[in-house]
Amino acid sequence: MKVLLIGGTGLISTAIVNQLVERGDEVTVYNRGVTPRRIPKAVREIKGNRWDYPAFEKQMKGLEFDAVIDMVAFAPENAESILRAFRGNVRHIVVCSTVCVYGGPMTRLPATDDEPHRPVTDYGRNKSKIESTLLSADGKDGLHTTVIRPSYTTGEGAEYPGLFFDNSLPNRLRKGLPIIVMDDGRAAWAVAHVSDVGRAFVNSLLNPKAFGQAYHATSDEHTTWDGVYEAMAKAVGGKFNPVHIPTEWLYSQAPRRSLGVKYIYQYPSIFDNTKAKRDLGFQTTVPLAETWRRQFEWMEQAGRTQEVEEDRFEDVMVEAFQKNRKPELPEGMDFNPWGNNTTN
Repeated sequence: MKVLLIGGTGLISTAIVNQLVERGDEVTVYNRGVTPRRIPKAVREIKGNRWDYPAFEKQMKGLEFDAVIDMVAFAPENAESILRAFRGNVRHIVVCSTVCVYGGPMTRLPATDDEPHRPVTDYGRNKSKIESTLLSADGKDGLHTTVIRPSYTTGEGAEYPGLFFDNSLPNRLRKGLPIIVMDDGRAAWAVAHVSDVGRAFVNSLLNPKAFGQAYHATSDEHTTWDGVYEAMAKAVGGKFNPVHIPTEWLYSQAPRRSLGVKYIYQYPSIFDNTKAKRDLGFQTTVPLAETWRRQFEWMEQAGRTQEVEEDRFEDVMVEAFQKNRKPELPEGMDFNPWGNNTTN
């Protein structure tokens, strides 16, 4: 099978490319050439900017693929562009969406694939519109479309673990230092290993059961946020020492570092993967503690892990909360890697 990945070098993309190559597919990636590659050298790379729609669509028109996986569709216009580029030219388009299309809280847990879309973030709203555009195109002009919705996905290639984008977290856990968890720490969550999520994309390609469908690709190992951190501690042989702080206080004092807590992580979020298991043979195979062990090992090998002294965000916030005062955060300490915004 000849497969194009738009993106192709990110976290989930890398797992998909490696699995496709392993099974013998001919793989091409399309991206700006900015992110360091962790994929086989033999994989063809086309450089370009998919946001320059006329140039992107012109590049794609002369190429032949059986299927396309779009991992970096973030605006409704991206969906319209890939339809113009590939309609009549490929048989199957698979788009990476997100469980953030649901917003929060869910109407039921575990949430099923038909959970109502009530997104609370621009990210979720845009992904919901992308889904609508792509799925409504299924079956037209010989083209089929599929949507895959991951949740929290991590493993080799990922950094900024946990709730506060904290690369010192492995060392904090090793030393048994205080770790902030919002509210009472009991919000239900599930964290999947990237290899499991990638397999859902691979198994959907040219699969007639997947045509016109949307699927969860999330972990079946459900726990709480306290449980997530317990698994992290186990992964590094450390100790989880929780300090529970209300979401609203965290967001009011550090709106960038607390962005995910405010808009995503405070809501219980576990998902029913039955549909993906039935149609895609999906299953989660990597336990949570092993998922964190692999991420932390990769971070250390790649030089991404920080010492506790290099990022004292959690110490500053805990001390301020316990003393009922405003935290004195040095410039740059209140950040997030999602664009450094205070709203999402």
